[in-house]
Amino acid sequence: MKNIVLLVLLFFSVKSYNQVKLKIYNEEFKGGYLVLADNDEYCPVSVKFDFELNNLKSSNGNHKIFITPPRSKRNVITVLKSVKEGRYGFKYKTKFNYSSYLSKVDTSYVYDLPFKVDNQIIISQGYFGKRTHIRERALDFSLPIGTDIYAAREGVVIDVVDYNTKTCYHKDCSKYNNKIIIYHNDGSFSDYLHIDTNSAKVKIGDKVLKGQLIAKSGNIGWSSGPHLHFSVYQHKMDKRKFYETKFKVYEDGVPVILRREGTYYLD
Repeated sequence: MKNIVLLVLLFFSVKSYNQVKLKIYNEEFKGGYLVLADNDEYCPVSVKFDFELNNLKSSNGNHKIFITPPRSKRNVITVLKSVKEGRYGFKYKTKFNYSSYLSKVDTSYVYDLPFKVDNQIIISQGYFGKRTHIRERALDFSLPIGTDIYAAREGVVIDVVDYNTKTCYHKDCSKYNNKIIIYHNDGSFSDYLHIDTNSAKVKIGDKVLKGQLIAKSGNIGWSSGPHLHFSVYQHKMDKRKFYETKFKVYEDGVPVILRREGTYYLD
């Protein structure tokens, strides 16, 4: 009697980013299947499986989240073996997202400002702002177009978009956001949005140092004026968890959390 394999569609949990580069496939052996995953990203990817099995037993259970290392091949998700003689098959649903959802983010880390300052910092929208940060701990730094942008923390570049040219002020315009996203070794990410067209100085896979030039500021995408949108977050399976960031602002002072809109004077 011929074995039956039930085919399914994969459901993605990532929104407003390029599709996560995770390939899931299976290999058949006598009496079952080996389910595997290739992660082509430069950061870990977490993937949640919900299996529906017909005359098969999973070596790792029917409902589980797996963490695949960056740039890795043939990660074994599970081994499916037939329970008894006869037909067998399976289907599954998945969700997956960047990073390890179990990572412990270092909230004590002190970031550099992502730009050079003389005597003031202007924040046009702070944490949980009333316009576009309603549910986000994110900062909009008011900067002239063409200002040098530097990495606030060391890490690996996982996404670069700098080809967009359109600017508009409604939510649908977020698809035009130019951006650089950097993965940190504690499982967190920082994003730098609205960078100028063709201004990126790094590419996907680059390891960047703290203070390294990465782009020029701009006014591209969902934006009401020239600025740099900056935030630090951790990916969960269905959402992001945002964090406050401590910045080194004064050479001899304690780290500062820049929460509010307005001008911070450094003198």
